[in-house]
Amino acid sequence: MPIGISVLADAADSAARRTRRRRIAMICRVLPYRVAEGPTNMAIDEALLDHVARDPSAAWFRTYGWATPTLSLGYFQRWAETEAEPRWRDAAKVRRATGGGAIWHEHEITFAIVIPSSHPLARPNTALYRAVHRATAAVLASRSVDARRHGDLAPDEAGSTPAHPFLCFAGRDGEDLVHGGDKLVGSAQRRRAGAVLQHSSLLLRRADAVPELPGAADLADVTDDPRAWSDLIVAALVPALGMEPEPAGWPDGLLDRADRIEREVYRNPAWNQKR
Repeated sequence: MPIGISVLADAADSAARRTRRRRIAMICRVLPYRVAEGPTNMAIDEALLDHVARDPSAAWFRTYGWATPTLSLGYFQRWAETEAEPRWRDAAKVRRATGGGAIWHEHEITFAIVIPSSHPLARPNTALYRAVHRATAAVLASRSVDARRHGDLAPDEAGSTPAHPFLCFAGRDGEDLVHGGDKLVGSAQRRRAGAVLQHSSLLLRRADAVPELPGAADLADVTDDPRAWSDLIVAALVPALGMEPEPAGWPDGLLDRADRIEREVYRNPAWNQKR
C-alpha cells in the first residue's frame, strides 16, 4: 500500500472512532494531490464550492501544486500593480475569487477545504481559519517548525509590517501562522449560499522571484517536497475539523464544469484585469 494511502487510512480509522464517540456524521471526501496551471486550480476550487452548495451531504478537501510558477492576485487587487513591478510583468498571473494579497505560487503547497454552511465551523468566518491553522501548526510542530498565530504574539514579537502590502506573505493578519518574523501560512475564503471555500498556502522554500520570503525548509531541516506535506496535512487537518476523511475520486461532471469555468473566467482577460 502506498505510504500516502496508508497514512490516510490510519487517519480515517482514528477519525471514525472519534466520529462515533462525538456523534459527528459528516464525511470529508479527500481528493488526490494534483498539479495544474493556475487557472485550472482556481476553476476546480470554484467548481467544488458550487458542488457542495448543491450537495451539502459531505465536505471536500484537496491539496495541489502549480505546474507553472504563478502570481495569484486577490479579488480586490489592481492589475496595474502587476505591470508596475518588473518581476511580475512576464509572470503567469491569475485573479483569485478570494480576497487578500497576491501570492507567488512556486515552492509551496496549497490546500482547499469546502464545507457546507451547516458545518459548525462555517460561522463565524474566523472559526474555520483558526481550526485549519491550528491543525497546520501542529503538523509544522511535528517537524520541529514552531509556527504560531500572529494574533497571539506579544507586540515585541509581532513586529511591524506594511498596512496593505501587495504580497500576501509580506503582511501579517492576526490569523496567519508565523515563525519568528516570517509568515509561513495564509488563507482566504469565499462564501456563497450553502457552502464555504477556504484555500491556504504553506510556503516550503524561498523562491528566486521572492527572495524576501523564506519557507519552512529555509527555517528548519525539513523536506520541501509538497507531496510529503500533502500526506501530513490530510492526516492531521480533516480529523481536526471533526470530520471523517474518505479517499475519493472526482465527482461526476465536476472536471467538465471546472473546464468551463476555467475558459469563461480564469483564462478570460475580462476577469483577470477587471480591476
